[in-house]
Parts: sequence; structure tokens; C-alpha cells
Amino acid sequence: MMRWLIPLLAGSLFGHAAVAAEVKERTTYFTVRGSTLEELDRDLNRKGPLMSATGVRHPGSTQVKFDGRVTYREAPNGLCSVGKTNLGVHLVKTLPKWSPPRAATAETRIVWKTLADDIARHEADHVKIAKLWLKKMESAIRNLGPSKSCEAMETRVDKVTATYLADHERAQRDFDTIEGREMNMRLRRLLKQNIREATAEQ
Repeated sequence: MMRWLIPLLAGSLFGHAAVAAEVKERTTYFTVRGSTLEELDRDLNRKGPLMSATGVRHPGSTQVKFDGRVTYREAPNGLCSVGKTNLGVHLVKTLPKWSPPRAATAETRIVWKTLADDIARHEADHVKIAKLWLKKMESAIRNLGPSKSCEAMETRVDKVTATYLADHERAQRDFDTIEGREMNMRLRRLLKQNIREATAEQ
């Protein structure tokens, strides 16, 4: 049985040093081979991304890493506030790729398309969640009121950052939980749709 729950790899770096502060996104692929669904399933389980947290391979994955730069502005009265925020997120999706051999049946091709499309959509949604929480985190930091010193301000920024990173990971886990619960129903619906489309093209 294929595993669809994709753990997130998340990290952060905030401070005065300049760090890349933009959304960087790329997709990598691993090739699976086989003529039957059993062979494809076996190759997915053998070649899929290995999650270090679980030691289990998955049919796809999304790695998320947050970083950024926060500067501080000290006023003449000694109070310190956030100057500029320039946060970023690095996103790497890993997806399976299959070139059907001649021996693959039409049924196998349709089922694979259903699975591959759902894997790609699942990982794309992980990316959307990460981008959403990046905006939320940046907004929260920008809206912090002044502190008595820049050291205190930086401490507050660190706390807000930690809170939003934890909330982001929780949102990703909740998404995976819902996806896992609805997987069978979702795939049956998509498979029926793909069969109808394939039949209409004949």
C-alpha cells in the first residue's frame, strides 16, 4: 500500500546577517519502471523519497526550508522596532516519473495517471500551505510593536518565528491527516473520471 503522508523538512535562520529572501521552488523526479501496477508499486516503494523521520519511502515528498533577514531600527528614545523583514522559503518537490512500456495495458496507464496526478496535486498543496504561512509569519513580525531594546526586539521576533514555524508544521500535518482519511474515496472518484475521459476519446 502506498504511503501518502509526507513529512515536512523545515528549518529557519533569522538575524542580522543577509540571507536569501525569496520563494525558490523546484521539482525533481525519480524514474519508476514496470508494466503492471504491481511492478510500479514495488518500484515506488523501492525508489521513492526516504523520509529520515520515519525511515519509510514515499511516492512523493515536499521539502520546506524557511530563512530570511530581519533588521531592527533604534529610535532616539531608546525604543527598538522591526525595520525590514525579508523572509524566504525554499521548496523542493520530488515526484515519480513513468514512461509506459508497450506491454503496459490501458488500465495500468489510466490507474497510473490517476495516482501520479494525485501525488502531484498533493505536493502542490503542501507548497501552497508553506507559502501561506510565510506570508502570515512575515505579517506578524512586521506588526510587532516596539521594544525597550533591540535585544528584546530580537527575542520577540525569535518567539514569533518559532510559533509560526510550529503552526506551519501543524497545518501540514493536519492536511496530511485529512488527505489520508479521504484517499480511497478521492482516488475512486478520480479514477472514474479518467476512465470516462479515456472512453470518450476512443
